[in-house]
Amino acid sequence: MADEATLKFLAMEYARRMNAGDVEAVLELFSDDIVFEDPVGAPPLIGKEALRGHIAWSIECKVHETPGRPVVSMDGKSVAVPTTVTVYAPTKLTFQIIGIIELGDDGLVHHARAFWGITDTKVGDGPELTGVAHFMAVTQNLATMVQAKGSPSPT
Repeated sequence: MADEATLKFLAMEYARRMNAGDVEAVLELFSDDIVFEDPVGAPPLIGKEALRGHIAWSIECKVHETPGRPVVSMDGKSVAVPTTVTVYAPTKLTFQIIGIIELGDDGLVHHARAFWGITDTKVGDGPELTGVAHFMAVTQNLATMVQAKGSPSPT
């Protein structure tokens, strides 16, 4: 069981390490048997080696994470944090996510989940699209990302 300060630190440290572009430093936060769901509903990545490719690809896409205020659970194992995630793959995509991580007794992340959907995603910097135009722009860009990555996990 971790204290609240440790849980909040880990959530912020993940974003700091991602923004620094250090794949190995990011992976140090995770257990060997990590289950990583991004987004929840897509097939999870299981194990540190599967996660390595995802992290490296995200960094190649110039990922930038801006976390909000983390909120911990009373069980001493989980923390949720709203985060704005931006990637360029190659188009700029901005995701508003809620990330939830669960620590094991070893102090490492054993389960990580990113909740986001089509309406939580913006394409480019221009005016916000709405309705079918927004849906089409997001899904076309996500499909392009998945093809470029060769994986079902787009962020």
